[in-house]
Amino acid sequence: MIVIFQTIFSVFSFLYLTATAFLYSGLKRLSKSSGKRNTRNYSFSIVIAARNEEANILACLESVCSQTIDKSRYEVVLVDDRSTDRTFKFAQDFAAVHSNVKVVPVYKTMPGISPKKYAVSLGIKTAENEIIVFTDADCRVKTTWLETVNSGFDENTGLVQGITTYSRIEGINDFLFNFQAVDFLSHGIIAAAAIGAKFPLNSNANNMSFRKSAFDAVGGYGLAGSVVSGDDDLLLQRIWKSKKWNIKYMTDASGAVYTFPAKLFNDMFEQRKRWGSKTVHYTRPQMIFLGAIFFFYLCIPASMIAALFFPILWISAICLLIVKLIGEYMLLLPGMKMFDKSELLKYIIPGSILQLPMVLCAVVIGVFFKFVWKGGTYKRKIK
Repeated sequence: MIVIFQTIFSVFSFLYLTATAFLYSGLKRLSKSSGKRNTRNYSFSIVIAARNEEANILACLESVCSQTIDKSRYEVVLVDDRSTDRTFKFAQDFAAVHSNVKVVPVYKTMPGISPKKYAVSLGIKTAENEIIVFTDADCRVKTTWLETVNSGFDENTGLVQGITTYSRIEGINDFLFNFQAVDFLSHGIIAAAAIGAKFPLNSNANNMSFRKSAFDAVGGYGLAGSVVSGDDDLLLQRIWKSKKWNIKYMTDASGAVYTFPAKLFNDMFEQRKRWGSKTVHYTRPQMIFLGAIFFFYLCIPASMIAALFFPILWISAICLLIVKLIGEYMLLLPGMKMFDKSELLKYIIPGSILQLPMVLCAVVIGVFFKFVWKGGTYKRKIK
C-alpha cells in the first residue's frame, strides 16, 4: 500500500513539475517577444457591463475617457445590466457631456445565455469600431491604456490580454490584501505564461481586447453562453481553437488595469468558486492539463491523511509541499519581476499554504454546488 501511495504521489509530482516547466518556457518566450510593437492606429469600442455599481461607475468612466489617444478613435459602450441603484442615472449623466459614450439598458435577459454574457454581447453588437476592449465597472485604467493595447495588435492578432492588479481598499486587513494580491497576480502570470507557450488557459475580462470580426467568426459565445462565468476564458479559448488568429499577452505596465480585492474572506471565496465553476467547460486539452495540477494538489492532503496510518508517508507529504513551492517559485519569481510586483515575493510561502485548501474547495464547490455572484445564487448546469 505504501508503495502504491508513493508511486501515485511521484507520478503527479512529475506531471506538476512538467506543467510548470512548460509554463515557465512560455513566460520566457513572452518576455523575449514583448518589445515588438505595431504602429497602425486602430479604433476601439470599450464595452463595460455594469450592475449596481453606483459607487464605482463614474471613476471608471473618468479613467476610461482620459486616454492619450484622440477621442475620435474610441467609444465607450456602457451596458447597464438591470441595476437597481443609481448606476444607470450616473452613466446617463456622464454620457450627456461625453459624446463618445453610449449607455445601453438591459431590462430583461434572454433565456439560454448568462446575464453577464448577454450584457456584453449586446455591447459588442452596439459597438461600431474594429477592436472591442473589455473592462469592468469597478476598474480604473491608465491614460496610456488604449495606446498600449493598440501596440499589441497587428493584422494577424485576434485577441490581446493585459495584466490586472489589485489596488488597496481602505481598512482592509493587510494580510488578506497581500494574500489576494499574490493569488490574483498568479492567475495573470499563468495566463501570460500559457499564452507565451501558445496554449491559452485563462483570461481576465478586466483587461481583454479582441477583434469584433474574430468574435463573430467563432459565433460569439456559442454554447458557452449559458455558462454563468467565463466571458473571458471561454471566449479566449474559442478564438484560439479557430486557429485563425494569434493570441498575445500585453506585459507593458502602461497598459495595466487596476481593480479592488474582496473586503472579506467569504467574498473572496465566493469569487474563487465562480472561477472554479467554469473550468469544466474548458477544452479537453486544457482540462487534462489543469486536471493534472489539481490532482497533484489533492495528493498533498491525501498524503497527510495516509501518513496518519503509515507514518513514513510524512516524508512524502513534506516532499509534495516542497515540489509545490518549487513550481510556484519557478513561475512567480520571473512573473513578479516582469509585472514589477517583487514586493509580493515574501507572501509566496504563506500564500501557497492558504491557496491549497482554497483551490481544492473552491473548484469542488464551484463545480458541484452553489456560489453567489452579484446578489444572485447560481449553480453550474450539468451538461
